[in-house]
Amino acid sequence: MATTTRTLILADGGGAVCMRRRFLEAGLEVSVVGAVAAAIARVGDRQVDALVVDVALLDGGEALFVACRENDCQLVLAVDAPTSEHYERALDLGAAGVLTTDPDRAAVDAVLQRLHERVAARDRVRAELERGRVQSDELQRRCKEQAERFQETQETFYLDLSRLMTIITNIMDGIVFVDRDGQVTMMNPVAEDLLGVKSFVAIGKPFPTLQGQQELLQAVAEDLARAGCDQDVNRTVEVHNPEQDLLYIKCMTSRVLDYRGEPAGTLTVLRDVTAEFKTDQLKNQYLSIVAHELRTPLTGIKTFATMMAKGSLGELNERQERVCDSIREQSVRLEHQIDKLINLGNLESADYGQDREVVPLDDFLAGMLLPFEQPARDRRIELRLACEGATGDLFADRSDLRRACQALIENAVKFARDGGRVEVSVVPEQDGLRFSVRDDGIGIDPRYQRRIFEKFFQVEDPLTRHHGGAGLGLFVARGIVEAHGSRIEVSSQLGQGADFSFMLPLYRPEQAGVVAETVSD
Repeated sequence: MATTTRTLILADGGGAVCMRRRFLEAGLEVSVVGAVAAAIARVGDRQVDALVVDVALLDGGEALFVACRENDCQLVLAVDAPTSEHYERALDLGAAGVLTTDPDRAAVDAVLQRLHERVAARDRVRAELERGRVQSDELQRRCKEQAERFQETQETFYLDLSRLMTIITNIMDGIVFVDRDGQVTMMNPVAEDLLGVKSFVAIGKPFPTLQGQQELLQAVAEDLARAGCDQDVNRTVEVHNPEQDLLYIKCMTSRVLDYRGEPAGTLTVLRDVTAEFKTDQLKNQYLSIVAHELRTPLTGIKTFATMMAKGSLGELNERQERVCDSIREQSVRLEHQIDKLINLGNLESADYGQDREVVPLDDFLAGMLLPFEQPARDRRIELRLACEGATGDLFADRSDLRRACQALIENAVKFARDGGRVEVSVVPEQDGLRFSVRDDGIGIDPRYQRRIFEKFFQVEDPLTRHHGGAGLGLFVARGIVEAHGSRIEVSSQLGQGADFSFMLPLYRPEQAGVVAETVSD
């Protein structure tokens, strides 16, 4: 038995003296009281680990037993002559054992052994409880920290959400978000005005069921369906507005993915481009009018220059002939630029179409280089066409596609170095035939490779450039090629020339019906 076990004896007379002596001999810390109230006070203050009670003092001692149970104090009964009733009562009270008031050493050791086991078990429980309390305090501290972090994160989230909603609400474009089930979850005020639907009515409803500006709603519904098939959609919709003239709304629809890369919905951005559209229309109309007005005096200049060159107005000396040839050459050049302006208006018109037909490849390429042979000879440029192994028929607007090809050739001849080389080729590939124009000229700065197809854009300064042109050739070529379902690709480095190429539109058997309808019309 550990000497640290504190034992209290509740007894009086000779029995108390004998028990105290026996416990002291066993090495315990022992104290004696003769009143129940004093024992209850000592137990309640947790000053003892074990209480030895003389049965003679147990009358009315229920409070003492309660105090022992509540304060983890082990109980031992002491009696002059133990009987079976005493042992039964000891079991009922949960006592560690029964001693005589004058116990021998063996009895004391046996009871103390049981007492030691109970105290040790109690200490283990207390230790576990203490560890549990420490762990509980640590868990509580961590939970508090997590709660504080969550609160901070929540506040940051709502602040970011508030900023985002403020931006979306005040942005100049209309924003509509539709979830993966096709229901509207967000619509800003600009979208409300354009679609003619209030957000509180639209949110939670399938987009196709909305009622408002039906032309625009129908167009957006179609774009949402197409975007749902993993295809971004951009187009301009013409909308009839009873309060205004025609409106032109650019609709940009794309899928939205969540953090796992799974579809989360579809976002549509609506932008009113009426002003820009009308400005472009007016500009194109103006250019078309100017171009047609220039044709009339130009026709007269060409006619009179031709008459003079042929001697219809009298014989010319050598110097006069050179002047007439120069007038004719510049007239042809000016006519070529006027044609580009006229084609520009047609290319950007909403009803632009093509007269496609089946064209043999050899017929299409015949005479392709003829307009550029003389300029190439003047600058000692080797101009070559290679189409080895290329066969088949094209399904294209012959004149438009030829114009696009010649625009690329003209651009290559213009920027090739003197004494250089321009190679035009048609090469078979897995998907069809690739038309390519390559030169060894000054090349194109990578910064401008995306802009060279813009209308009127030129890399050179317009006031100091060495090459002529209005910056329309590549723009027209790109429009024609894209109308034929292809795309011009450019590869170039400064000082290493440039390579322009695109896929030619080959004729396929399933297009026979389209050709037949075109012929019948």
